Amino acid sequence: MNWEVVTNDRSSLQEYRLIDHNECKVIVKYNPLHRSARITSGTHHRLFYLESAGSLSGKTIFKNEYGMETGNLVHDKFHPQEGSVVIDNKKYKYLLQTNSLPEMIIYENDHQQPIATCTLDTPSPNNNYSVNTSAIDNNCFLLGLCWYLFLPEVKQDHLQLDPVNH
Repeated sequence: MNWEVVTNDRSSLQEYRLIDHNECKVIVKYNPLHRSARITSGTHHRLFYLESAGSLSGKTIFKNEYGMETGNLVHDKFHPQEGSVVIDNKKYKYLLQTNSLPEMIIYENDHQQPIATCTLDTPSPNNNYSVNTSAIDNNCFLLGLCWYLFLPEVKQDHLQLDPVNH
């Protein structure tokens, strides 16, 4: 799987697409003005508002369209490339690797046994994304991927597939 950043100079939205075997699995449209993320996967749609719990906490709270807290994302203070994501009481842990190919690893307990991995767009002349520079991008990637993994049909498929290749 691979996250792609879709840029459009005329749009106020930032768009991200999760691609797996040349098929778009998830679209996240982030509105920086409202700090909202609209996520779509097939017939499933969800709206989240992303609120910072404070600049020093490293925590982002996810709220639904009714203002109810539905989860959070916590960046580890001592290991900034690690943390956890909670969506609807399901907890995932993540690791961002920034070696030659930036990669996101989602796991439950042991990062050696990932649930899912995906590569991240690398900087190019048309794309100024960098794993180290955009917390908003990383938050949208993590929210989109973990929400996608939580979908019932994806969980069912996950049970039947090799987790590394999923």
